[in-house]
Amino acid sequence: MRKRSKRRIRPVLANPMEFVLSGMQRLPQLKEQFLMLRIRNREALEQLRTGNATRDDIEQLIAMANMSEAQALHGKGIDWLAEIQESQRHLHALAQRGVDRGMRFVMKGPEWEALRFLADLHEAQLADSTVCDIEKAYDRVQKYLRAGHYLVIRTGDDTESA
Repeated sequence: MRKRSKRRIRPVLANPMEFVLSGMQRLPQLKEQFLMLRIRNREALEQLRTGNATRDDIEQLIAMANMSEAQALHGKGIDWLAEIQESQRHLHALAQRGVDRGMRFVMKGPEWEALRFLADLHEAQLADSTVCDIEKAYDRVQKYLRAGHYLVIRTGDDTESA
């Protein structure tokens, strides 16, 4: 058997300065991406409010809640961490109840207030974040998902994280 080579081909950046500077850009400067993210979150919340929410809408809200918590842990709104976690508990209860009812998601008043607050807070966090901050928060969410730190909603055949 031949010995495997230890040589690993690494990617080479065409313009390293542009890469570094793009990480320091504030998210609102990337108008299209910032607007699309806000629209997706608000659309999922509106679908939930009107009673037409699908699993994709709930997953979008779960992702928003997880990113909001990760950004708070990185210093963007750390004083709101208790409210974020309370909103996550409301979202988990809503999602679990919806799964038990055959993917029909109907929320209660306190859940609506908590999720609306969470959406407003998340938008404020995004407005104050750089691309690098978002990447760090995303990495933290992925690490927590792999470690199993988030609550899990059982759907019978598969799982989703909350």
